[in-house]
Amino acid sequence: MAATTANKSLIYPQVCILYDKNMHYHGIFSSGNPLDYIVPVFMLQVILAVVISRALHVILRPLKQSKLVCNILAGVILGPSVLGRNKFYAKKMFAPKEMVVTASMSNMASSLFIFLICIKMDVAMLSQSTKKTWRIGLSCMIVPFLLTVWFTSALHNFLPGLKGGGAFPIQFSVVSSLSYFIVIAHELDELNLLTSELGQLSTSITMLNEIVSAILVVIGVALGHQDRKNMLYAVLSLCGLMAFAIIIIRPVLHWIIKRTPKGKPVNEGYVIAIILVTLLLGVATDAVGASFSPAAMVMGFIIPDGPPLAATIIEKCEFLISEFFLPFFFFRIGYFTNLSAIQDWIEVLAFGAIILVGYIGRIVGSILVSSSFNMRKSSAVLLSLILSLQGIVELLQGIRWKHQKLLDDQNFATLVMSIVILNAIITPIIEIWYKPEAERFDLPNFVKVPTRSLGMTSTIGELRIITCVQEEDHVPSIISLLEALNPKEVSPICAYVVHLIALASQTVPTLAPYKNHKSKFRNLNGSDNIMRAFLNYEEHARGSVQIQPFRMISPFKYMHHPICKLAETTRAPLIIVPFFKSEEVHGIDGTFQIFNTNIQAFANCTVGILVDRGLRTHISLTSFSYNVAVIFLGGVDDREALAFAARMLSHPDIAITILRIHFKGINSLKFQVERERDESFFRDFKAMNNSTTCVTCHELVAHDSEEVMTALRSLENTYDLVVVGKRHRFAQFEEDLISWTQYPDLGVIGDAIASPDFYGGKMSVLVLQHHDEGDKNMPTRDIYISC
Repeated sequence: MAATTANKSLIYPQVCILYDKNMHYHGIFSSGNPLDYIVPVFMLQVILAVVISRALHVILRPLKQSKLVCNILAGVILGPSVLGRNKFYAKKMFAPKEMVVTASMSNMASSLFIFLICIKMDVAMLSQSTKKTWRIGLSCMIVPFLLTVWFTSALHNFLPGLKGGGAFPIQFSVVSSLSYFIVIAHELDELNLLTSELGQLSTSITMLNEIVSAILVVIGVALGHQDRKNMLYAVLSLCGLMAFAIIIIRPVLHWIIKRTPKGKPVNEGYVIAIILVTLLLGVATDAVGASFSPAAMVMGFIIPDGPPLAATIIEKCEFLISEFFLPFFFFRIGYFTNLSAIQDWIEVLAFGAIILVGYIGRIVGSILVSSSFNMRKSSAVLLSLILSLQGIVELLQGIRWKHQKLLDDQNFATLVMSIVILNAIITPIIEIWYKPEAERFDLPNFVKVPTRSLGMTSTIGELRIITCVQEEDHVPSIISLLEALNPKEVSPICAYVVHLIALASQTVPTLAPYKNHKSKFRNLNGSDNIMRAFLNYEEHARGSVQIQPFRMISPFKYMHHPICKLAETTRAPLIIVPFFKSEEVHGIDGTFQIFNTNIQAFANCTVGILVDRGLRTHISLTSFSYNVAVIFLGGVDDREALAFAARMLSHPDIAITILRIHFKGINSLKFQVERERDESFFRDFKAMNNSTTCVTCHELVAHDSEEVMTALRSLENTYDLVVVGKRHRFAQFEEDLISWTQYPDLGVIGDAIASPDFYGGKMSVLVLQHHDEGDKNMPTRDIYISC
């Protein structure tokens, strides 16, 4: 954050508060008007700020407006521009004694909000990305800086409200040209774009801006002192405080994590202590001439990401700070924003032109270097718009300039309203124009296919699979699936094993190769144990298996995009994910977007959801046996289930039972076409296993959904795994049972078999879904089987 000058809170010349008269309210019958007392007005400020902000968000959300715009407008409505025009309201709500309390709460709220945002940032991951994006980052910073400096100097005669001589245009241009991680990450999170390509690129670019901003903080502290000796003391003190946080406080935080039992949250006493240390460090940095914000940022950066510490702090603090403390900040912004002060429209237009030139400069800078990233011009413009979003950092700097009398009332009001107007324009443009699910990755044209599936993948050649694991308990079942797919020299398996770590405390999702297991000196964690098990299987597998370990830290609502992107870039035809119940997702992340649903909706390949009930038989690397049942009613998903079983045919230790159910009573043309495909597919499968004694086929006839369920119950309770497609070609059949389905992600058949009513819910189920695009546009091919 750029804080180039010392923090100077606005203090009234003299504020006298009589403790008994202004603090203690004894009721309307004894003390008179409650609005003459600090606490009732303080509570009323909170209520009005929250209620009006929420109401505006409900009204403006259909217009795709962000919470920031609603919060600022709520502050403006509560300020002198609207309600403050009433003298009685202004006298009671903006009394000096009240504004002292509001200013204190505002400073604390903004600092803690910055602290929480920085906790969610993976500094190491973003720093690595910055090495690749520094050129576009510099271009998007230098071009708007030069243009803003030039325009500010050229139009200085039209800006009598700008003070500070020749230094302020440079200071204003620096702040205007920087894009701040705190602002961009928060806005992208609200737009659900953090995992998109432009979202990741923009957050990476902001890291370079934060480095520049940190340097400017030190320069600002130095320039705040005229005496060289005091200047040196101030800089050394600030650097010493930052070094103290990194060298002393960070090891203490790791000690707290080691003392916390595995799987348990951090003791709330430690959480309180960390918050207090953050505030104390803020007081110290403010005392040496910087603001509270650098301390909050540094403390947020040094807290180790992931559970248990970061997750516990976010869980206990985020809601209260964001929803109840932060409105004080916007109330204060509204108090200083007086639209009636806008009188000189020539100055307003000149100041607005300077702000607009900064935005244009960022667009130009992005386009200039877009070719080096193989980026389309439209994507470069969208990137510049994302980087142009402004928020709490710019508002904090505006308040400082107003306190230092570098901006008059008119220019401050123009600055605030420019943030509102431009954010109100940019946010809908990004949300409407940018569709990350429509992104296509930079693969050569000859390897791009509309969809990928098991049925369209030859068994001669490498089979690539994305396998996701959340807990160590999932490992044996996933390894058993890989072994069941019969890896051989002519058909090796490459499994990209992704350990999913679901954290609401992680703002920017990270998916990266996991290399910690290779280190001799390390602190063991859950990822090490999982990856060691898979690598052990790779070493001792009877067939040819290669394991590529990854780890992803992300909230559930963002997990699907990196996994789908990994599947796209590796051209994997199959993704296997563990089954997450809806209440589990809601309990961890508080979101209504379910991981399984997102994967099925966005993956451009076959997705398998594994309902893991544990292994019914003993599985080891030296002895392996597997009993599999495949349910085949018909349809593209069931054909994928049959293709999955086809890869097991030549495995000597696997017994396969095919239960084919013929559903009668439908004679539509679409049904006939699908039935012909099913018949062809099933005939090919039967021809493949003529020489295989471990495959048993049962064919039954059903006329309605009740007979289908009866046929399913004919399965014996002896199977290690049941494989079934999610959707079937009988619309009426699924409509009859959908009302009884608890988890639609599993389909009506998968949900029925996974339910506790079906043999006590003891059989593991793999539900396969073929990608819709392939179903609509691609012809079904025969299964490729090597002889």
